[in-house]
Amino acid sequence: MLFTNEIAHIVHGKVDLYGGAANKNIGDAFLLVFKFAEADIIKDGSSVEINAKSKHVQEVADLSLISFVKIDIKINRAPKMTKYRSHERLCERMKNYSVKMGYGLHVGWAIEGAIGSEYKIDASYLSPNVNMASRLEAATK
Repeated sequence: MLFTNEIAHIVHGKVDLYGGAANKNIGDAFLLVFKFAEADIIKDGSSVEINAKSKHVQEVADLSLISFVKIDIKINRAPKMTKYRSHERLCERMKNYSVKMGYGLHVGWAIEGAIGSEYKIDASYLSPNVNMASRLEAATK
């Protein structure tokens, strides 16, 4: 858990710095959200689109990608992560060990809200677009 939380500290910090928000951790994956302004969303009847020509949309997309690059840089330079790469017992079990990250970056609409019951509630996002980002992340591990 210490290892996962050290990674989470880096991931959450960089995403926050670049305008995103950490939503939740799902095992070894993180759901991170970068939201567009309401003015950047085009609603036409039952369809929802993002105004790709909007300067704000382009900035949010750029910042989300930059945050992922910065996460990789920080993970590869962080002293705590270096300790793991040189940990004798870990290296015996996994030759050439290094921390590897996968990313699933996708754009689209999502329903944002509380999901659960009287026993447990989580804030989350539901949509085919969220599922696509999850599948992209799983494919890049």
